[in-house]
Amino acid sequence: MKNVLSNKILAWYDNHKRDLPWRSYQGFQDKIYKVLVSEFMLQQTQVKTVIPFFTNFIEVFPNFKKLSKAKLEKVYKLWQGLGYYSRAKNLLKTAKIVQSKYNGRLPADFEILKSFPGIGDYTASAIMAIAFNKDYIGIDGNVERFIARLFGYKNNKKKFKNSILLKLKEIKSKKNFSLFAQALMEIGALICTPQNPRCSICPANKNCISFKKKDFNYKILKKKVNIKRYYLLYAKQKNKILFLKSKKKLLQDFVNLPLIEYKKNLFNIDFKKNYFFFEGKPKIMNRDFVHNISNIKMLIKIVFFKRISKINDNQFYWIHFKKIDNFLLSNFSKKFIKLVRTENIKYV
Repeated sequence: MKNVLSNKILAWYDNHKRDLPWRSYQGFQDKIYKVLVSEFMLQQTQVKTVIPFFTNFIEVFPNFKKLSKAKLEKVYKLWQGLGYYSRAKNLLKTAKIVQSKYNGRLPADFEILKSFPGIGDYTASAIMAIAFNKDYIGIDGNVERFIARLFGYKNNKKKFKNSILLKLKEIKSKKNFSLFAQALMEIGALICTPQNPRCSICPANKNCISFKKKDFNYKILKKKVNIKRYYLLYAKQKNKILFLKSKKKLLQDFVNLPLIEYKKNLFNIDFKKNYFFFEGKPKIMNRDFVHNISNIKMLIKIVFFKRISKINDNQFYWIHFKKIDNFLLSNFSKKFIKLVRTENIKYV
C-alpha cells in the first residue's frame, strides 16, 4: 500500500509538475547550482515572486565561479525586491566557500551543507533530496499540511512534527528521492492548499483520512504578529528626497527613508537630537501605510518636513527623485516611493 501511494504521487508529479526555471538545467553541476540558488530565494517567499528574480540572477551569475567573484552590491541589486537581504549575503558567502574550498562543487553532505551561511536543517534536507537524490525530505508548510491531512493529524500536540516525519518515512519512494520530495511540495502548493483543497484531482484522495471525513482543518501554529508603529520622515527640497544611510552592517550599501519608532506623540520627539534641524513644525500627511516584515506589522505615519536647515552629512543623502533607482532601497522605502510616483500625495 505504501509503495502504491508513493507511486501515485510520483505519477501525478510526472504529469502535472510546473515548468519552473530551476527545474531546467544542463548537466548535474548546473542542476545543483540552480537548486541551491532557488532554495535560498524560496525561503519565506512564494514561487511566483521568485521566478523573475531567479531568471535574472542566473543570467548574470550562471555558476559558482561567476557568483564567487561578484561584489555584494551587485548581488544586492539583483536581489532588490525579494527582501530578507541576509539571504543574498549568505548565498554569496556560500558560493565563495564552495569555489575556494571545494573547487566549485557543492558537497553532497548534510552536515557540511549546514555549516554554510544561511543553510539550516530544512534547506540542507531539500538540497540533499532535490539536487543529489539522497534519502532526505525537506518538510515545508506545504508538505506538512498535505501529510497532516492525509493521515488526519491535528497540530495540537508536542510530537506533531515528529509524527509527520515518521509518516513520511513510511510512504516515501525507495529510490526516487528527488522527484518524490518535489512532488510532495507540488501537491501541497497546487492541490492540498490551505483553503478549498482540490481533492477531486488529488492522487492520494482514496487514502486521505481528511477527505473521507470531509474535515480539512488542522490547527496551524501561527507566529505571533508584533505590531510596531513608526514615523516616516519625508523631507523634500528641489526635487531631492532625504535618505538615511543604513547603520546595519548587513545593509551598509542601502539607503532608507528615515524611520523613528514611536510610543508617544509626534511633537514630543526631539527631532534635532535624533536626526536634523527643521524650520517650523512638521506636518502629518493624510496617507498612512502598512508594511509587513515576517511576523512584524509596521504601521507607518508619514511626516512631511517643508524645510530642513541642517543635517548630518555623514548620516544622510539628498537624492534626486530621478536618480533614486540607482540606489539600493529597503522594501518599505521602495513601497513609499512607488506610492509617491503613482499617486498625488498631499499633506495637511
